[in-house]
Amino acid sequence: MNSPAVDSLIIIGVGNPMRRDDGVGAAAIAQLEQAELIRNGDAVELVLLDGEPARLIEAWRGRRRAIVIDAARAGVDAGRIHRVDVAVEPLPDWTTSGSSHSAGIAEAVALAKVLDSLPDELVVFGIEPADLSLGEGLSPAVEAALPALVELVIDEAGA
Repeated sequence: MNSPAVDSLIIIGVGNPMRRDDGVGAAAIAQLEQAELIRNGDAVELVLLDGEPARLIEAWRGRRRAIVIDAARAGVDAGRIHRVDVAVEPLPDWTTSGSSHSAGIAEAVALAKVLDSLPDELVVFGIEPADLSLGEGLSPAVEAALPALVELVIDEAGA
């Protein structure tokens, strides 16, 4: 298998669809797959991961750009979308208590910095969850915000 081109973009959905809103990353990736994203003539790689830091680092290794989508509890209204450009600002201390991944993006970013394995550009989109209990399907607030989240990611991918 060939390694990805340095300029290729990877979009990573993080979470577990069996934990309600923790499945927002999977739901966004499913909608992005239908969008058939192309950037500069190259297909954008879409990946779904569980949030384990080593897998995140391996997924974005060698990439110039990466976008990560996950549920992110910041204590605001459910469905609110957060955007963080990791090169410009530190990743907030989002917690996804009750999610399927206790370690995640913040730990991956910290470890990748030490290993000099961060992409040149890393943007994280977090969406405030309402329900992280066991079960399928997004809460109404997260489901309603999903189209806006997908549009933001598409815009970011085209940047």
